[in-house]
Order: sequence, then C-alpha cells, then structure tokens
Amino acid sequence: MKIKLLITTVLLMGSQYFFAQENPVATQVVDSVKTKQLEVEKAALEAKLIAEKEALKAAKEQENAIKEAEKAKKEAEKAEKERQKAEKEREKAEKQREKAEKEKEKAAKKLENAQKDLEKNKEKLDKAHKDLDKKREKLDKGIAKGKMSPVDIEKANVDITKQQLKIKEIEEDIAKSQKKLEKLN
Repeated sequence: MKIKLLITTVLLMGSQYFFAQENPVATQVVDSVKTKQLEVEKAALEAKLIAEKEALKAAKEQENAIKEAEKAKKEAEKAEKERQKAEKEREKAEKQREKAEKEKEKAAKKLENAQKDLEKNKEKLDKAHKDLDKKREKLDKGIAKGKMSPVDIEKANVDITKQQLKIKEIEEDIAKSQKKLEKLN
C-alpha cells in the first residue's frame, strides 16, 4: 500500500506538471532597427536642444555684451560731456579772471591818471599864484616909481583879475580831481 500511495502521488504530480500552464511574461516585441533609429533621433533631439540652449545662451551673452557696450559708450559720452563742461567752466573762469584783471588795471590806471591830474592842477595853481605875485609886484613897483600911466595900471589890474579867475578855475579843477580821486579810492 505504501507503494500504491507513492505511485499515486508521483502520478498526480506528473499529471499536474503536465497540465500546468505557462504564465506569459509581459514582453513587448520591439524591432531593433526602430530602437536604434529612436535612439539616434533622441540623441539628435538632445543635441539640437543642447545647441539651441547654447545658441540662446550665446544670444543672451551677445545681448548683454551689446548692452554693456552701449552702457560704456553712454558713460564715455557722459564723461566727455563732463570734460567739455569742465573745460568751458575753466575757460569761463579764465575769462572772468582776465576781465577782473583788466578792470583792476583800468581802475589802477584811472587812479594814477586822477593823481597825475591832481598833481598837474596843483602845479598849475602854484605857477598861477607865482604869476599873480609877479604881476602884483610889477604893478606895485610901477606905481611906486610912478612910471605907469592910468591905462597901464588898468591893464595890469585886468591882467591880475584874469589871473585870479584862472586861479579860481584851477581850484575848481583841483576840487573835481580830488572828488574823482576819492571816488576811485
């Protein structure tokens, strides 16, 4: 009986093994040519994508370089304008300095001329006083000696009066010169 049982078990196992179904594996049948072609296309697309990224990056870099160049150009133009403005300011300051110097020289010359005029008028006044004194002495001597006629005496008096008027005019000129000199100082 043991043998029967053993044989039955072996037969059952064998029949079970014989009638067992194979489990299908989920596999996809892929053509190797198409796979290679897909890989090539994928590599080409990746290369194209990389090239586009590089081109975009290069375009951005070029755009940035152009912007930097424009910025540098604007800064250079601004610096040039500033330099020109500074040059104009320097020239303007130089002109003002020259103008002030000329005005100072002109004022000094006017002052010098006013002083010369004052001195000249004072010398004229001294000379006119001396002439007046001489004319009076001449008149007094002529009257004292009795050599002068009444007409000559009148002529001498007219000359003395003219000399006195001349002295008054010179004194007025001196007053004007002094006022002018005070204004300039």
